[in-house]
Amino acid sequence: MTTMLTHLDGAYQELIKCLSFEVQLYQDLDKLLKAKQSSIINGDVETLQEIVHEEQRLIPKIHSATKARELRTITIGAVSKLRSKTPSLKELIDLSPSHYSQQLIEFREHLIFSLDQIAHANRENEFLLNSSVELVRGLVQVLLGKDENEDIHYGGQGQVAADRTRQANVDFQI
Repeated sequence: MTTMLTHLDGAYQELIKCLSFEVQLYQDLDKLLKAKQSSIINGDVETLQEIVHEEQRLIPKIHSATKARELRTITIGAVSKLRSKTPSLKELIDLSPSHYSQQLIEFREHLIFSLDQIAHANRENEFLLNSSVELVRGLVQVLLGKDENEDIHYGGQGQVAADRTRQANVDFQI
């Protein structure tokens, strides 16, 4: 029995380390998303590119941290003989010793809060980007003096391309 308790104690400690790391990664992602929002608003393309690159490096780390957490919960669930193959944090909190349950509750709350913040920042960034795209689309239509339904192709020099009269496109470089 003592060996099982020692194994569970170590498993809970490992779970808490995993949760701590995962929460930190989510907080880092939240900071990046807020910086991304500022870059979008300010039109700072260079900083936006750097932030996107950082996001791309952070996402696999978050995925690995989530997998590590899941493996720890599976281990604790198996040793505790839970019916659920992959127990949730809530289930583990209910069966954990009191000195771990409070820590698990706090980490669970941090995870939920961080994920809510990330979802909120993503919605805001999506709105900003979609609004910008719609604004550019509208400006192009105004500059062309055409309705969206008209079929004329304007080339790079602003001339109407005679052989392309069935498309509504403007050639341009970003």
